[in-house]
Amino acid sequence: MKSSALIPLAVLVVAYSAQSAESPDPAGPPVSHFQGSCESDPEGTKFASKACYTIYDPGQAGFGASYRPPICDKSHAVTAYQKEVLAKAYSRAPDYVKAKLCRLTQLFVRSHVGPWGSWGFWEGPDRPPGKGVYIAISARELRRASEKSVAEAENEITGELLGLSDRGRHHRPRLARLRTVAPPDPPLTVLAALAHELGHVLLADSNTDGTNARHPRRKVSGPPQSACFETAFLGLSWDAERFHRHMRRWVDFGKQYHNRPVNPHVEFNLNRLRAAVREGKVGAANDAIRDVYRSAEFLSFNAAVNPWEDVVDVYKYKVLADTMPNLTIEFHLRGKEINVLDYLKSVVPAKKVECLRDLGFLTGQP
Repeated sequence: MKSSALIPLAVLVVAYSAQSAESPDPAGPPVSHFQGSCESDPEGTKFASKACYTIYDPGQAGFGASYRPPICDKSHAVTAYQKEVLAKAYSRAPDYVKAKLCRLTQLFVRSHVGPWGSWGFWEGPDRPPGKGVYIAISARELRRASEKSVAEAENEITGELLGLSDRGRHHRPRLARLRTVAPPDPPLTVLAALAHELGHVLLADSNTDGTNARHPRRKVSGPPQSACFETAFLGLSWDAERFHRHMRRWVDFGKQYHNRPVNPHVEFNLNRLRAAVREGKVGAANDAIRDVYRSAEFLSFNAAVNPWEDVVDVYKYKVLADTMPNLTIEFHLRGKEINVLDYLKSVVPAKKVECLRDLGFLTGQP
């Protein structure tokens, strides 16, 4: 899987390959890869000290005997600032997030070269030893965290989705933006990035969307412990028939994979919006962004791209709300500023949050 642009946002990379005919498909719920115990680490220094650079490309990992796990690149050293901001991000995280982050097989800093930025990676049994869970945060995200608030980081993601990654800042078309009165908060911005990557890994670890027996990853991972994805996500926000026709386990940033929201007012074709933005025509893109927030069922523009990003951004925004209950991330709508975090209490997002709770996203237990 390759992306056509340098992107700061995660891609979910999870394993699938056909098992041998002698091996039956797993029947019981998956056993979490987040095992073992965590040391006391209130300042996050132990978490940060485990970080190392990597040039690993999950898209080239291979399967079976050809698979090679992610490794550290010893030619680069994680800087003191990078360790500091990672430690502070960890120390600010809710306990249920710390309980997962401390059990990662490895935390990486990713050189922002090639098609990959940050990523979350889960090893299936067809990638032996099949027990690893990894997160890589791009060095660019860590460097820019001191310059931007969480709202600004979200605006950057929207810009990337609409193809603005290769344009100079002073020549970008003006898109509808999130705002906050809060100053740049590097640890919180990095925590949001970690939560997004962790959300992708948890989606794979729990096989969140694997209720359908025809799902390709059911070859390596059993059905989820709750079927709530079908009701709380697909049933409320997505065209379930389309999703089931195009089930997959390789999910690249900024691809819709034929998915379509149920709400016709939220439906958009991302490729067409990108084409219009390239021509400097931002009206349709801004209408689409406003329609997403007007719906009160998606937490971000990115969440309305496909159901997997919907899951992950519900988790990310829940983490942000639990970290800073008074945080405001505002969007101008209908003549007033609305706090996007308040949507977590709206009918549809609240059911999605409860689904994540049922799937184990919000617990510190393995």
